[in-house]
Parts: sequence; C-alpha cells; structure tokens
Amino acid sequence: MISPSEAHRIILLHARLLPIESIPLPSAVGRVLREDLINDRDQPPFNKTLMDGIAISYETWGRGNRTFGIEAIIAPGIAPKSLNNPANCVRIMTGAVIPKGCDSVIPVEQIFIEGDTAQCKDWTIIKKGQFIRPQASDGKKGECLLKSGSRLWAPHIGIAASIGKSKIKVSALPKIAMISTGDELVDINKPVKQFQTRLSNSYAIQALLHQAQLAKVEIFHLKDNEKTMLENIKKLLFKFDILILSGGVSMGEFDYVPGVLQKAGIKQLFHKVSQKPGKPFWFGISKMKKAVFALPGNPLSTQLCAYRYIIPYLQKASGLKVSQEMITLTDKINIQSDLSHFLPVYQGKLVSTGGSGDFAALAEADGFIEYESHKHQNQWPYFSWRI
Repeated sequence: MISPSEAHRIILLHARLLPIESIPLPSAVGRVLREDLINDRDQPPFNKTLMDGIAISYETWGRGNRTFGIEAIIAPGIAPKSLNNPANCVRIMTGAVIPKGCDSVIPVEQIFIEGDTAQCKDWTIIKKGQFIRPQASDGKKGECLLKSGSRLWAPHIGIAASIGKSKIKVSALPKIAMISTGDELVDINKPVKQFQTRLSNSYAIQALLHQAQLAKVEIFHLKDNEKTMLENIKKLLFKFDILILSGGVSMGEFDYVPGVLQKAGIKQLFHKVSQKPGKPFWFGISKMKKAVFALPGNPLSTQLCAYRYIIPYLQKASGLKVSQEMITLTDKINIQSDLSHFLPVYQGKLVSTGGSGDFAALAEADGFIEYESHKHQNQWPYFSWRI
C-alpha cells in the first residue's frame, strides 16, 4: 500500500501531453493555451488620447496661450493628421490618434467651444503629455503577451483578439468513459426499488470534468458479470482515451474490476492507497499508454479521489502547471491513524460527515484537506470544488 503523495507521483509520471487542436477563438474559453501569444504590433499602435477634448502643443500653452483655433475634429479610426499651426488645436475623441505637433490633451470639461475657437477655463492647469497613452507603452511588437500552458479566461480571450487570433491553438480534450459498476445501480430516469441505488457517481464525475473543462465524458453502466465487463471494457478502451471506473475494486465477492482490468491487458501500477476514504483506489496503464482509474464506489470516495488524482493528471496532460494550495484550519483535528484522511471543509472549518457514503455532506463544503495525523502543522493541502 502506498501513500497519497506516491500515488500522485506515479499518476503524473504517466500523464502524456495531449495533442494540439486549433479552434475558433470564441470557443476557447476555459481551454488550455498551447502557443505563445505574441504582439503583432505595438500596443497601443499609436499615441492615443485617453479623453475627449482638444489636443495642443504644450509649448504654445507655456507661452501663455489659452485660446486656440480649431483646425479639425478627429474621431477614433481616422488616419493620423498633423497640426498645421502650433497656435491652434484639434478637437479629439477618446481613442483617436494624437496629431503630429500635439503633445497634450485638455479635457472637454475644461474648455468652452464657440464656433471654430476653443477657450480654456480660468482654472485650467495642465501637464505636458497629459491624457496621452504613448505608442508601445502597453507592449512592443514581438513581446510575449501570454505563455503556452495558460488557462484562457475572458481577459486572455481579449488579448488574443487584440492580436488578430481568429483561431487559437489549445490542448485537445481527451475522451473519457465514466463507468459505474454494480447490479444494484439504477439510472436516474428509471424507477428505483428500496434495495437499489441511483446512479449518482457517474453524473458527479461527469459534472466535475465538465466544470474543469479538461475532458469530454460519456457515461456507462456495467453489471457485475466478469465476461460482459471484460468485453465492454476492451471496446471502451479502444474507443476512449481514458477510462474511469467506480465500484468493484475492493475485496468483496463481486469486486471483479481489478482482475478484469488485468485480463484486458492493463498494467496495474498500484492498488490501495493509505487514505480514508478511498483506500481501494486502483490505477493502471494500457498497452496503448491509456490511463485507467478505478475508484471505490462509495460516493465520497469516488469524488474525493477524482479531485485528488484525476484532476491533476488532466491538468498536467493539458499542459497546465499542477500546483498545491494550502489552507489553515480553524478547527482542531483529533484523529490518530496511519492513514491520510480526506476531510471536507468549509472556509477552514471541518464539515461533519456520516462516512464515505455520505455524499450529501459535500454540499456543505467548499473543498477538502488531506490530513496526516503524524504531521504537526497548522496548514494542510487543500483541494477546492472550484476547479
């Protein structure tokens, strides 16, 4: 039996970088960038006004001139112009190009406009270069704006759009088969008898992976029959990139999964981790180097193992950096055990559960910590529901 940290290490060791695909920019929200985004021109590409008002030569202002003839009106998107007479000004709108010969902008609130003349108010004070964003002050042509391996959220989509990326390279989403096993399971759209259990684990993991935007997931249910289980797993292994199984991995009479996976040609890398819940967790790699995760069937065990191990695997395979968040507990823990304990928490406080079958308690938590009783520390590894 290995530790959670050793299981984590083995799993990440077998995380292969996913292929790259090019997709339309609007479809890339939440995806993992697989190219550097490079400035195709200076940003801004010209000296840009930040205010509506008039553009003037500061030298003329310094000579005491407070009244200016208006040579032109410049709106955003107009080609650059020049100030012909330095004693004059141009009316200018926010975002427009500063004309050659102008180096300061006086806001519209500080001037009177009468016909073709602009008169500064008596209290107006200006500084040279005010309200002008100089060319390349946000970034120069050829500079890297965003590195490969970044998550693409709204600001990043805006950056990509600013350099003309109508299509963008991202990590392809692996196809995952989420397989629940057990004769007692009934799908959510079917009548359930008193001695049966609704199929909840598959939907929880599908939702998790949809939320994480790291994979495409299809749901399957296999009965406790070795022959049909083996036949179906072989088919699914051929069709999908990753298999996740829930249930049938412990020591029970009908826990066929570990044996069936080995018969399907999947190499076992470990079985059982010194943790609670989720001790019977199984992990292996197929001959085609496809990852197979077999999780204990208790809902709390399935979900915590998915957050603790499967999400980091997918993050690394997608090109993301796998990092560890720490949290300080406000509650004291009094557990004496050689096992690592995964404990649901909410804002640093422990959430009470009725054991590994009490998945309803997760609704009261915002994540979980990984607690080891032999370590004397205030902070603990924290895994948030918000991927």
